[in-house]
Amino acid sequence: MEAMKILYISQFFHPEVGATTNRALANVRHLSKNHQVTVLTEMPNHPKGIIFEGYQKKLFMTEKMENFTIKRVWVWTSAKKIFYTRLLFYFSFAFLATFPTVLNARKFDAVYISSPPLFVSFVGILWKIFLPKKPLVFEVRDLWPDSAVEMGELSNKTFLKLSYWLEKTIYKKADKIVTVTDYIRNVILDKLDKINAESDNCKKVITVFNGVDPAISDKKIDRRIQIIKKLKKEEQFVVIYAGLLGLAQNVSTLIDAAALLNDENIHLLIVGTGPKENDLKNQAKKLNNVTFTGEISREQIHNYLLSADCGVIPLADLPIFRGSIPSKFFEYMALKLPILLGLKGEAEDILDKAESGIVFQPDDADDLAIKIRFMKDNPEFRKKCSAKGREFVLNNFNREKQAQIIEQMLQELTNWR
Repeated sequence: MEAMKILYISQFFHPEVGATTNRALANVRHLSKNHQVTVLTEMPNHPKGIIFEGYQKKLFMTEKMENFTIKRVWVWTSAKKIFYTRLLFYFSFAFLATFPTVLNARKFDAVYISSPPLFVSFVGILWKIFLPKKPLVFEVRDLWPDSAVEMGELSNKTFLKLSYWLEKTIYKKADKIVTVTDYIRNVILDKLDKINAESDNCKKVITVFNGVDPAISDKKIDRRIQIIKKLKKEEQFVVIYAGLLGLAQNVSTLIDAAALLNDENIHLLIVGTGPKENDLKNQAKKLNNVTFTGEISREQIHNYLLSADCGVIPLADLPIFRGSIPSKFFEYMALKLPILLGLKGEAEDILDKAESGIVFQPDDADDLAIKIRFMKDNPEFRKKCSAKGREFVLNNFNREKQAQIIEQMLQELTNWR
């Protein structure tokens, strides 16, 4: 039988860095082993909002990567991340992505769409209008617009009405919905019951967690990170945050904690970039125990994590995040990094089972400072967290096995054998 032809749509994709691209790339790599996969994505620009060199001044382009094809479309970008620039960014991708999808839809056996942004659901809705019998899988990594409302990013009544209509319509039209946490799955099931109480919604929505590549645990430091080498020479205890510097991540709490620890041989290393970077640098400008690295490659991020003493994961203290499990959570564990987790809910439960760290009160710099001191003063506890965390994540959150679940689901939907 011929290979299944899959259209995988994700606004963010390699060579952009981040949790979304890591998950998408892992899924596509696995699917392309046995099937023909085409990725539809944007001209890379994330997170700075500047289109990468080699992709500028192009409306559409096609390139090959490993065993799959990537089709890219132009997007409106801006380094200034405010409500209206974000909307233009998301809408431009949703609009231009419809053309290659609709024009080539008959070539594909199924479409897999990852969100947010929610506006990419326009493409999925059109897919089901033109080809109602061909499977549509819609992935939900974040409960948008609910999260945007809670964070105060979305209040315009017109856009709210449109957003909730899109959410309701895509949930109804999708053949399967994939979530990344059980919390998100339960919220969507509740919403589906209100849309259509008579359908078998439990089978329609499945959870496929984020995870790690099993090979990640075998990584070694290929060269000593110069920043950390200097800090270690000064006998500094290095606490690392690696990820997006955005509103949801609430990295400002880390800087407030660093201010409380400014004279205690404890150094906060912030790896990454994002829309809040300048604000955070201004907040930390009077501190001598905070260092920003800026944007670095994924491989280098691993070297930083391998070199640090413990890792911290903060999120804003909002109810919507109780169901979040940041992907860095799994990478920290796989790389034997003890974790300080500023998040309640599902992630806290996993941390307890893994015995890979401790929880601090979200948004509470005083509590975080206390927990950092505890980590610094208890090397045996850190050693136990390192070993337990790696064992747990490799046994329970293997990204290859999770991609197999997605492949099996697509095969069942298309009757592919």
